[in-house]
Amino acid sequence: MAARTLLSLRTELAQRLGFSSSGSGAILQQGLFNSALRSAQEQLFFEFGDLLTHRVNDTEPGSTVSGQALYNFPVDCDPLKPLTISVQRSSGGTYYELSVGVSVGEHNISPVINDTWPSRYDIRNEATSAGIVKPMIELWPTPNDAYALKLEYNTKLGEFDEDGDLSTIHPQLIFLHALVNMKAHYQQADYQIYATQLYGLLGRIKAVGLQAGGSTRRYFKRTQTFSLDPSSYWPVGSNVTTQINNIISDHTFIIPATGTDSYIITADS
Repeated sequence: MAARTLLSLRTELAQRLGFSSSGSGAILQQGLFNSALRSAQEQLFFEFGDLLTHRVNDTEPGSTVSGQALYNFPVDCDPLKPLTISVQRSSGGTYYELSVGVSVGEHNISPVINDTWPSRYDIRNEATSAGIVKPMIELWPTPNDAYALKLEYNTKLGEFDEDGDLSTIHPQLIFLHALVNMKAHYQQADYQIYATQLYGLLGRIKAVGLQAGGSTRRYFKRTQTFSLDPSSYWPVGSNVTTQINNIISDHTFIIPATGTDSYIITADS
């Protein structure tokens, strides 16, 4: 989909309604045309946004930085909508999806856990140096190296007021929606032809939504799981396992015997 500017859509809308794009009639109706196009985008966005604005982004924020836990969202990402973040543990390897939510307990044990690849994420409102509070991605544990990140999300609704503003969703849907309403407004009977086209396209979109369970996005329940996992799939998968490993690595509990000395004596029978 190639986004189109408000000016481009308004010019075509005026021509299809019988106005010259540079004539006085079109100029006088400019505010009305802009309103029809803006309203069309907003209605379509809020009803079909989950299906029409899905993005996969592996360039923003890019790779993690050693010792850095907070990262900016992509400019077009809506953090209030469903979000999937995955991390690539090795260059060219598989991406592993991060679990959502960093609990108080996990924050408290952060000094105990050595930095490694992250296994969880959360959204944190962080105040910038200018005093502006903005949502940021928090990774846990803090990365110890550069690991590639991939985000799947829905874009937020962009500005659509100035001539150079770009459409957020498919421009053909915006154009047809506005054209139907404006032709009906000017009592042009052929609006029914374009209404049929619009309803057909929207029906296809609804069908895709139903086949995907109502949305192409995945939702997560914010919860904390606990298990003792001896595997190394996620080294920080269990708080207890991690802390035990750290304690063992820092202490020696049994000193090996030397010479003929015996520290552990077993029964003969």
